[in-house]
Amino acid sequence: MKKMIVVVLLLFQMTILMSCREKAGEKENTLPQGELSETATPSVAARETAVTSDISNEDVKKENVLEYFPDRENKQYFYEGKGNEYAAFWSYADYQDRDSGRIQLRTDNGGTQTVQVMEGNSTSLSVIVSKEECYYRDNLLNYNSVEEPEILLKAPLEKGTEWNLSDGRKRYISDVEKKIKTPSGDYKTIEVTTEEKEGQTRDYYAKGVGLVKREYSTDGLTVTSLLKEIKETPLVQSFTLYYPNEDEKLLEEVKDLKFNTNDITRFKVQELLREKHGGNQGLISVGTNLNSLYKGSDGIVYADFSKELINEMNAGAGFEQLILQGVADSLGRYYDAKEVYLTVEQKPYESGHILLKKGETLKVSK
Repeated sequence: MKKMIVVVLLLFQMTILMSCREKAGEKENTLPQGELSETATPSVAARETAVTSDISNEDVKKENVLEYFPDRENKQYFYEGKGNEYAAFWSYADYQDRDSGRIQLRTDNGGTQTVQVMEGNSTSLSVIVSKEECYYRDNLLNYNSVEEPEILLKAPLEKGTEWNLSDGRKRYISDVEKKIKTPSGDYKTIEVTTEEKEGQTRDYYAKGVGLVKREYSTDGLTVTSLLKEIKETPLVQSFTLYYPNEDEKLLEEVKDLKFNTNDITRFKVQELLREKHGGNQGLISVGTNLNSLYKGSDGIVYADFSKELINEMNAGAGFEQLILQGVADSLGRYYDAKEVYLTVEQKPYESGHILLKKGETLKVSK
């Protein structure tokens, strides 16, 4: 029974930083229905959501939280685990904006992928967005999906600094010179302890590195994650492409999508959709642009194309229908969605053979 409790807790806790605990059902509904920005620069309003603090300027000069919130561009962190199958994980920065102090981290513990947006300034580091079971890549830097940010680290960076979280947990700095040994090296760290009913978690942050160790303990059971290595590498995701052949059947081919931090997802997908198969043109022509691409909070994928999607298709009614189905299946599979709303220049798809009504979606068949 104790082991089961630990497993359940770790599905939420074993991320690069503590997951935000939100009320059931609120998380998805708070994300935007409109188009997600694919730039790495949040709006002015978004920047003004930084967690404020009553820390004096003197304290800020003495210790800067940002020293423990380093540049993560194109770097993948690998952690080895002990005590539970979900203790090992890796994390990667999907997006990072130095001006706003925001970073979007993707974490995979072998059981699920979690995407979080953290915001850091000189006095605090907080989680402002948290999405579990998120295997696709959209830019969420501009949005907040939690009612109250979860503060992970707070100045003054001295033993005894304490704060309460919105769910009743207590968090405090329990040591500022804790020496930690990991497979990646030895570090002098700040130890942050979080107390809760089920047990307690200790996170260890090193300057210029970030999280190097996490230890969760409850009723004599201990689960540990240690930083193993840091690699400068792209993030690799799988993308299944569905395309029609000459026999008017949909075939599939698995491709790799490689992303560096701040790469725009739709550009990478656009390249795959343009690929030719067996002498035929791709799902879209070389001259067709994917103007926007994202998954809305309603679970529908929104994809808008340039007018060349229709003008340069050169297909009969049956083959055109297969092409549209291939696009829907390819995008739907990547986003784990059942419907795709396909538009051309922000208007419903309309050709000489096919007319989609406003709001009408294509059903994903794969």
